[in-house]
Amino acid sequence: MEQQEKIIKLLTEFFHRDTKRIQGAILIGSFGRGEGSPASDIDIELLIIEDKLDIDEFTNDVIQLFNHTEESLVVKHTIWLANQRKLALYHGSQLILTELYLYTQLSQFDKYFLSSRLTDLRKCILVDRQDLIRQHLEYILTLPYDNRNDLIRELITNILFQLESTSSARRRNDAYKFYFISNITLHALVRLVYVLDGKMEYNYNPPQSIVNSDLSSTMNLDKSELHLKNLINFFLAQLDRIKNVETVLVKKARDFCQDLLKRDSIS
Repeated sequence: MEQQEKIIKLLTEFFHRDTKRIQGAILIGSFGRGEGSPASDIDIELLIIEDKLDIDEFTNDVIQLFNHTEESLVVKHTIWLANQRKLALYHGSQLILTELYLYTQLSQFDKYFLSSRLTDLRKCILVDRQDLIRQHLEYILTLPYDNRNDLIRELITNILFQLESTSSARRRNDAYKFYFISNITLHALVRLVYVLDGKMEYNYNPPQSIVNSDLSSTMNLDKSELHLKNLINFFLAQLDRIKNVETVLVKKARDFCQDLLKRDSIS
């Protein structure tokens, strides 16, 4: 963790100096909560001035920042994920990961900031030149987030859609699509279990999830019928756990699953 703290310190100083491109920066994820470990990634959201940013120039400047530090901090590799506006930096032989999200609007901060469950803004705000970031984060912290019943409803409807899509891929003998969509279905099921267990903190990607091997996806279409049946039965078992919430939706979900089993002649 000492190495990550050095990286955060160097980057914070760099952000303070870079007045031309950077308006602000916040530390999110485990380090933003003060719970970072030696195995944790560093996640930082930046508010940048769009027309002042050349990503290649910015990347090179960040690389140069670490070139004269100890070997474990030197940036050995970079990956620019344009669709996510994310620059991934890999430091030293251990490839310590720093993810820089380069945003142009404050609203782009919301998703990962809220999912990080940050409450102490003094610790997570690294740079805020015009006090805009603090004001925005204080505001969104007052908004309702992850209403449990709404999330259960959303997950049920998504699982139904994905189960039918998985089934359709099987009927078309599309092995890869079956494998791909059934994994999406499994992820939604894992999220549903997490919420029904009374947890909400990391429902977008539940940590330490234990998945029965019967639910593991396959590209072997000879085993696809059993796999789909296992997914549906697991879903039905979760519906049994839902009490006094969305009774009508739960019944509709059960009926949908039964019709899906009949259509595909899965006994």
